[in-house]
Amino acid sequence: MNTASIDLYAVLGLSKDANLAAIRTAFRARMRQTHPDSRPPEDAEAAHEEMVLLNLAYETLRDPGKRAAYDLDRRAARNAKQEQHHEPTPPPTPQPRVIVLDPQVVDFGSVFTGETRDQVVTVRLSDNSTIRYAWALTDCGDFWQVVEPQPYRDVSAVRLRLRVRPLSAHDALGPRSDRLRIMVDDLVVVVPVRINVVAAPPPPPPAPPPKARAIVLNHRYINLGSLWVGAEGQDQVVEARFDDGSPIRIARVLNTTGSFWHVVSEPVVRDTTRLIIRIQGGPVAPDHAQGRFTERFQMRLDDVVETVGVTALITTPPAPRLTFANWQDFRLTCLGVIMLLSLLLLLGSILFSGVYALLNTGPRGHDPTWHLPTTYAVDLDAHCWPKRWH
Repeated sequence: MNTASIDLYAVLGLSKDANLAAIRTAFRARMRQTHPDSRPPEDAEAAHEEMVLLNLAYETLRDPGKRAAYDLDRRAARNAKQEQHHEPTPPPTPQPRVIVLDPQVVDFGSVFTGETRDQVVTVRLSDNSTIRYAWALTDCGDFWQVVEPQPYRDVSAVRLRLRVRPLSAHDALGPRSDRLRIMVDDLVVVVPVRINVVAAPPPPPPAPPPKARAIVLNHRYINLGSLWVGAEGQDQVVEARFDDGSPIRIARVLNTTGSFWHVVSEPVVRDTTRLIIRIQGGPVAPDHAQGRFTERFQMRLDDVVETVGVTALITTPPAPRLTFANWQDFRLTCLGVIMLLSLLLLLGSILFSGVYALLNTGPRGHDPTWHLPTTYAVDLDAHCWPKRWH
């Protein structure tokens, strides 16, 4: 019998790369099926022919030498037949298209009541060919829904976003499952959808309110010292910042002048970390009362307001002091006073000399025994005086 024309592998139902164990197993199984005892009498002749082929196939394929010779003859007979008929090699059989899902199962995991969650499933074909038409046959389920369901045409892949619908406290707790059906061209695929509904956790305790920011000052009261009409005091500096060091969006001095002080720095500052305010004493009004006075000015850092006190002693202007600046005027003044005193002394000397000369030219002439009466002579008797004076 020409075995090259018979496909012994097909007789046993095997592939060409089957091993010896597979050949034995297939032979015994086919023998049990085709044995005449297990078939009706009218099929006895056909069963006998099948058993002859089974024995031939088994005897040929179990022997490596006979199997190699059979394969060689079989290949040569096929090539000869192709050359005789000039038949082209048949094209490879196209592989069937299969829908590929990523992921295979849409699992939302554990979801609290009142919570929502999204999952994306990607659909494409196994041969990466273009999908002419795709559509979600079921766009919603028991606990899920497709976000923006729409048909897809001429795409390489389809991305469907599934979202858990809001679950209420009345929904049953525990695992639940459903199915999403998608049509891709002429194929339909079913995607399992799973979820585990759990009770919502208790709400967290309310967060403590944020600590209110406070303004830190280097001086809460500034003393401008003594002031009077027309005087200007020295500058006093007040620095303000937040206790937490946070930046200041806008800082503003609300009142910039008082009855005896005024602000000399910029009253409005933006985007800074500290506010520097310079306070200068004066001007003092002429009709301002005297004594110690205290006033206040306010500043605003963002939405926080702070007050700073300003105190000063309003007095009369002090007497001018001798300084190097007015030393020349002082010298001229002293020289004028000395010259005036010298002139008065000179006039007094002249007057005294005249009176003295007048008194020394009396009735005695140049009598050395004569002298002026004294206060002691007023009470003496007249005889004590020379008689010629009576």
